Amino acid sequence: MLALLLFASLTDGMWQAAQPTYQRTIEHPFLKELASGQLKPEKFERYLVEDIAYLRVYGQVLRDLAEKAPKAAWKQFLLEGAAGCDKEVEHIHQAYFGGRAKEKEPSAANAAYLKFLRDTVRDGSFAEGMAAVLPCYWVYLEVGKTLKTRGSKNPNYQRWIDFYSDPLYAGTVKKALNIMNEAGRSEPKERLIEIYKTGAEHEYQFWHSAYHLLP
Repeated sequence: MLALLLFASLTDGMWQAAQPTYQRTIEHPFLKELASGQLKPEKFERYLVEDIAYLRVYGQVLRDLAEKAPKAAWKQFLLEGAAGCDKEVEHIHQAYFGGRAKEKEPSAANAAYLKFLRDTVRDGSFAEGMAAVLPCYWVYLEVGKTLKTRGSKNPNYQRWIDFYSDPLYAGTVKKALNIMNEAGRSEPKERLIEIYKTGAEHEYQFWHSAYHLLP
């Protein structure tokens, strides 16, 4: 773990520590088949419905974390992120389900991820909470960028890829990384890195669960 502290920034250390998990993620059949266009529609629908359940809670987690923010600009960033979650839920309903509401209880993997987020934000410092919510921002950007180079023959899947590879989204993630690096300056780096790694693993399990239609 000490070697991680030699990186130029905290987030560099986080990414390096979670690199094996990211490689498993980007090579997961859900994402490989999404890019090839061969992903079964019922698996993509399961992912979207799980994402709706996730975003509803993630938005509230961001609002809770915003209340701990030591800087007004950081609070505003997180509140904007929470509002973005609400908009994304509406976008999913409109873009993929023709405006029909699609709701379900979270899968076991999703529920475990949400519990981790709620518990860390509730019980931890601002920096610890930021480390917990960061994988959702960052992993999606990197997945989007990688899949953008592959493209997808399925227009629904390509629309998803385009959203997460958009330069505007990249700018949002850059702000999150800057907040993380500044907020974590005076806190134990090992703890923050471990929180990030745990979140990254939950991201992997989210896709894995959707692909296998797990309860």
